[in-house]
Amino acid sequence: MIYLIVCAAAVIADVFVKQWIVQNLDPGAAMPFIPGLISLTHVRNFGAAFSILQNMRWLFVFATCLFIAAAVWAFVTKKVTYPLGLWSLTAIMAGAVGNCIDRLKFGYVVDMFNFEFFEFAVFNLADVFICVGTFMFCIYLLFLYEKKEVLRFRPDGDKDEKAER
Repeated sequence: MIYLIVCAAAVIADVFVKQWIVQNLDPGAAMPFIPGLISLTHVRNFGAAFSILQNMRWLFVFATCLFIAAAVWAFVTKKVTYPLGLWSLTAIMAGAVGNCIDRLKFGYVVDMFNFEFFEFAVFNLADVFICVGTFMFCIYLLFLYEKKEVLRFRPDGDKDEKAER
């Protein structure tokens, strides 16, 4: 239940920030946020990360629905049980839902955070959730995920038996 509450709170925060940008900055306009580090720049992204796959709105909506279904399945069937795995899925889901809301509402994603000290893509809060969640999920998969069954192989290469790890 806590994961659902945090996911909803993250989506609400993302929607709130994007709505503030839409209401207070014209597209392309910028204002300082943390001077010398980050400015707020209203950008309309019709693609995905780094504006790839421009104008593929329905592909992204469909992919988001598939991911959410898979994540909910992982929660319900307890395929992911460690807190790091559950929190990472929560973060990714929150970001995916936040960006999907934009795609359904506007036809594009509202981006706003722009690094001033080096050249990088303009991004939004949902993108942060997705990136941090994906990084955490990779750590989970590499170090914490345990398979319940592994196949043992005989020296001749044939499958022998299933064994508990």
